[in-house]
Amino acid sequence: MRLLKLLRKKPFCNDFHFILISILLFLLSLKYWPFFIVLGLYLIFIFKKTHLLLPILIFILVFLVEWLIPSYMKNIKIDNHIESYVYDIDSDSSYILFYKGVKIKVNEYNHKNEVGDYIEVDLLFQEIEDKSYDTDFDYKEYLYSKGIYYLAKGKTIEKKGKYFSPYSIKYSYMNYLKEHLSSESFSYVSELVFGEDSLDSNIKDSYSILGISHILAISGLHILFLYKVLAFILLKVFKYYKKAIPLTLLISYTIIIGAPPSALRALLFLVIGALNKKGEVSYTRLDILSISMIFMLLLNPNQLFNTGFLLSYLVSFVLIFMDKGEKRLKGLYKSYYLIYLSTFPLVINMTNKISFLSLLLSPIFALCLPFVLLPSTYILSIFPILDYGLKYIFILINSYLENITSYNLAIAVPSFNIFGILFYYIFFIFLVIAIEKKKKIYFPIAILSIYLISFINLRYVYPFYKITYIDCGQGDSCLIELPYGKGVMLIDAYNSYDYLKSLGINNIDILLFTHSDSDHIGDYKDYLENMNVKKIYAPKTDKVFDDIMPNINLTKIESGNIIYFDSIKIDILGPINSYDDPNSNSIVLTFKIEDTKYMFTGDMTEDEENDLVNKYGVSLDSDILKVAHHGSDTSSSKAFLDMVSPKISIISVAKNNKYGLPKDLTLKRIEEYSKVYITYNRGNITISQGFGKVHISTYR
Repeated sequence: MRLLKLLRKKPFCNDFHFILISILLFLLSLKYWPFFIVLGLYLIFIFKKTHLLLPILIFILVFLVEWLIPSYMKNIKIDNHIESYVYDIDSDSSYILFYKGVKIKVNEYNHKNEVGDYIEVDLLFQEIEDKSYDTDFDYKEYLYSKGIYYLAKGKTIEKKGKYFSPYSIKYSYMNYLKEHLSSESFSYVSELVFGEDSLDSNIKDSYSILGISHILAISGLHILFLYKVLAFILLKVFKYYKKAIPLTLLISYTIIIGAPPSALRALLFLVIGALNKKGEVSYTRLDILSISMIFMLLLNPNQLFNTGFLLSYLVSFVLIFMDKGEKRLKGLYKSYYLIYLSTFPLVINMTNKISFLSLLLSPIFALCLPFVLLPSTYILSIFPILDYGLKYIFILINSYLENITSYNLAIAVPSFNIFGILFYYIFFIFLVIAIEKKKKIYFPIAILSIYLISFINLRYVYPFYKITYIDCGQGDSCLIELPYGKGVMLIDAYNSYDYLKSLGINNIDILLFTHSDSDHIGDYKDYLENMNVKKIYAPKTDKVFDDIMPNINLTKIESGNIIYFDSIKIDILGPINSYDDPNSNSIVLTFKIEDTKYMFTGDMTEDEENDLVNKYGVSLDSDILKVAHHGSDTSSSKAFLDMVSPKISIISVAKNNKYGLPKDLTLKRIEEYSKVYITYNRGNITISQGFGKVHISTYR
C-alpha cells in the first residue's frame, strides 16, 4: 500500500525515460569505456535541462552495487562433490543447480534429473570461454544474463529426494504434451506457451530473416491475448469479473514458465497499465515501459546484453510511437518496417542476411501468424487430442517459411560490433523523432541508408591483405582476404563458418583442405550448401575425400603443383610421398605477399617434414609458420625448424584440450626460433599487410 500511495504522487511522471537512458549508458560504459564520455555529456545535459541529476546518480550507485554482486558470486568456494537441488532443465544433456545462492550450469550427457530433484553430484568445473572475435557470440555474457556464473561437467551419484518447484509443473506437463503431440506441434507449443527454445534452428532462422522473430517470444501480445481470454471466460461463463483474478492467474502462469524477461516485462506493463486505467497512478506508456525495464535490469543488469531481452524492449518502444489513427494497411506496413529497422542490427548479427522478398511479404506474416499461432498453441496445450488436425497448420507454416527464405533473393551483411550498433541507433532515433513529430522522413531515411550501404561495403574499400588465423577450437581454419574485397581463400574449414558469415562473406574463391581429418574439414557442408565456393582443393594422396565428397568438383593436388590466387602464387610443397597416416598426407604450401613468406603445414608428421627437408632444404625458409598438428610432439622437429627458421609461429588449439596440446617440449623448441601466438589465449590472430608494412593483432 505504501508503494501505491507513493505512485499516486506521480514521482518522475514523464521522466522515467531520462533515468533509464542514464542507466543504460552507465551499464554500457562498464563494458565499453568510450560510453563513459557519452554518459558524462548526458549528465551535463540532465543537470542543465532537468531536475533529475540527484535521483539519476542514486540509481547509478544502486546499479553499481548490482553490477559488483556477481564479482562476489563468482568467487564463492564450491566443492567438487556437492548435494544440491535441480533448479531448471536446460536440455537432455545439461541442467541448472542452485547451490549457496548461485546457479551452476552442469553438462551431463543423457541425464535423468528433473526439476526439484535433490541430488548428489560430482563436478569438474570449467572456465567459461571468452569470445574469439569482436562480433562472436558471447557465451559468457549469455550465461551471466541468465544469472549463471559457474560451468561444470557433472556426474549424478544419487538422487536424495525431491523438492517442490513451480517449474516442475511446467516440465511435468510438457512431458505429457510431448507424448501426445506431433514433433511440429510440440515445438511450437513449448516455444510459445512455455517459453522453451524448441523450434528447429532452420525454422528460427527463417523467422529472423523475415524480421518477425519477436512473434516467437512470450511477450505483450501473448500476455494480452491470455488476459482477454480470461476476462471473456469470467464475464461470459461465470458472469463475474475482477481485474485482480486474470492478473493473479497471469502472474502464476509467468512464474510457472520460469518468468522469461519478455513475459515479465509484458506482465509489469499490464499491471501498471491496469492501475493507470483505474486512476490509481498516472504514467505515460513510455514511463511504464521504462519502469519495467529498470525493474528487469535491477533483477540482473547483465540482461542488457541478452539479444532476446533487447529485441523485446526495442519492439515495445517502437510500438509506443506508432500513430493509432492511420489506415489499417498503411499502419501495418509502417509498424512492421519500424520494428524491422529497430531490431535490424541485432537480427543481422544472428542471420547476416537481408532478404528482399521478406521486405514485401513479412508485414503480412507479422499480421496473420500471431492470429494463427497463439490460439492454436494454447488450444493444443489444453486439448492435445486436436493435434490430429492442427498439426498440419504448423507443418504448412514451416514449409512455407523455409521455401520463402530459401530463395536466393538476399544479400550477405556483416555483423555489427557495439560501436556500429551505437551509430546505427543514433541515426535511427532521428528517424523515430521525425515520425513522432510528423515531419518529413526523407532526410533521416537517406542518412540511415547511406550509413548502412557504407557499412555493408566496408570490405570493398579495405586496402590491405588480411590473413586471419581463426580461433576455431581444437582444429584449423585460416582466412585469407585480398585488398578491396577482390577475393577470399580459406585453408581448412573447422568451426569457422559463423566467423565468415559474420564478415558478410558469401563467396569463396578457393577452399583448400590440407587433409580429411574432421578437425580440418568440419564445416565443409555449411560452406558448400550456403556459400558460392568456386574452387576446392585437396591432397591427391588422401582417398577419404572420394567417400565424403563423391559428387563435388574437387581438384586433387600434390607436390610441385602451383595454384594462383589472383596475383599470389601458391607453391604446393607436399605431400611428396604417400603414407597410411592421413596426417602425413597433409598439404604443405607456401606463398609470398610482398616480402613476407607464409607456410601452412596441416597436421604433417616428422615423416613428411623429413621429405620436405630432403627435397627443399633451406628454400623452406619462411617468415610466418602455421605450426603443424596444433603443437603436437609428432612434428616441428629441430631439423625442420632449422630449415624454416620462422620469425612468427602460430598454433591453432583449444584451451584445456584432452590431448594436452601444445606439448611443452614442442612449444619450447619453437620458441627458440620465433615468437609464438596461440589461438586459445589470443583469440583470432590477424595479420594485416600492405604498402611494405606487416601488422599483427589479436582479439585478446
